[in-house]
Amino acid sequence: MTNSPYRKIYTDKSRAFNAEFIDNLPVGIYRTTLEGKLVFCNRALVKIFGFDSVDELIDYPVINLYVNKRDRGNFVRLIIENGWVEELPIPFRRRDGTTIWCALTSRAVLDDDGIVVFFDGIIREITREIREKESSTDFHDLVDTIILKTDLQGNIIDINQIGAESLGIHREELLGKSLIEYIAPQHRDEFHLFIFNTSKSEKNEGVLSIIDKDGKVHHLEFQASLVKKGKKPHHINCIARDVTEKLKLQREKLAREKFQGVLEMAGGVAHNLNQPLMVVTNLLGEVLSELSPDDRNYDKMERINDQIQKLNQIARKIGGVKKYEAMDYVGGEKIVDIDKIS
Repeated sequence: MTNSPYRKIYTDKSRAFNAEFIDNLPVGIYRTTLEGKLVFCNRALVKIFGFDSVDELIDYPVINLYVNKRDRGNFVRLIIENGWVEELPIPFRRRDGTTIWCALTSRAVLDDDGIVVFFDGIIREITREIREKESSTDFHDLVDTIILKTDLQGNIIDINQIGAESLGIHREELLGKSLIEYIAPQHRDEFHLFIFNTSKSEKNEGVLSIIDKDGKVHHLEFQASLVKKGKKPHHINCIARDVTEKLKLQREKLAREKFQGVLEMAGGVAHNLNQPLMVVTNLLGEVLSELSPDDRNYDKMERINDQIQKLNQIARKIGGVKKYEAMDYVGGEKIVDIDKIS
């Protein structure tokens, strides 16, 4: 039955159907390496970026599709930290140089050692949505969104009430202040780049961490656009939403997945260790029973037996893993603390 020609025909048809199904989806499907090499995409992605064929797009450097190459680094950082991103808006450049906006949903694919090897995801073009939002939204109309204006140096010109409340400071007190005063210290260099890149490319997006009046950190996902008067840059409009809770949930989910991986690995290691250890233990018992305590090898065999018993204990601990806890190791590395997790 396994070698039946009917089975082969069915399998070939199934593969053809799957390929056609993926190609006909109305969103771009892709897989890239960690380094940014595109290894798979569907026809919708080819159409989004204005290429003529899948092969032509795959041979094209992915980094050149980004309006701001730093966005690629932020995108990679977010996935590595959280395991995935959802509906992340990023400006891209089509083959003809036209700027488009796309929403990225992507997850990290890990190898057996837990190392990121691929990013799998979908891309949905949202250029029209962005343009409509910009043209139809008054500055203070978005009730649940942080809206602010800054000058070209990052000083606050205006901010809505939601934005002021997120910082725990009265709106009037914020006007004229530099936004960098409220950026988490470790992200202030990124803020300077954010302002610079927005002024240069006219569009920008990213995640910045701000600190409110009580010292609490909020992670804000920004979309920024440069506003000109005449032909000269005048100020920057920013739309932001608080993604702190979302990132927290993503980290918790990633931690649960990591723990599940630890449990599965521990069970597999314990299972594979037990059988050879049992054989060695039995053979050592037979050898020791045949040796006289006066034999010059008796003490050595006893010491080997003691070490084998320790290995048996370690195998039992690994098999009894109930939680995940790490301990410091040499070179700043961390390893699983077997004594605490079993």
